[in-house]
Amino acid sequence: MAIEIGNIPALDQSPTVGIGLSVPFQSSAISGSDSVFKINYTTAEQIKSNIINYFLTSKGERVFNPTLGSNITGYVFDPNDPSTLETLKKNIEDDITLVFPMVNLKKVTTSSDSEYNITVQIFYSVFSSLNEFIEFNMPL
Repeated sequence: MAIEIGNIPALDQSPTVGIGLSVPFQSSAISGSDSVFKINYTTAEQIKSNIINYFLTSKGERVFNPTLGSNITGYVFDPNDPSTLETLKKNIEDDITLVFPMVNLKKVTTSSDSEYNITVQIFYSVFSSLNEFIEFNMPL
């Protein structure tokens, strides 16, 4: 009888092979390791780092790829009101569904803690079983 393994990506079959770098950059804490930065060993970890890196990159910032990145930095001087929060939420949802088709977006929430700060929370799943969460703050 066959055993069903589940939705394990091909790159995750070898747990000792690194897939990419973790964002934000951190020095490796493994003693005896030759790596300078923390390495992601699973596809789910690398997708999370890719999403973070995408939103930290502004459109036009990459010289040979000017369409890469988001426009969330454009909200820095916008008024902190419900319409701005809703527009920001819609732009994040559109960016994730367009750029990351492997991500099943569950929910995006935007909230204002104070007059000068917006908190964005992104809830998503990868490979139909892993629930992930990203939170970042934007100063206005």
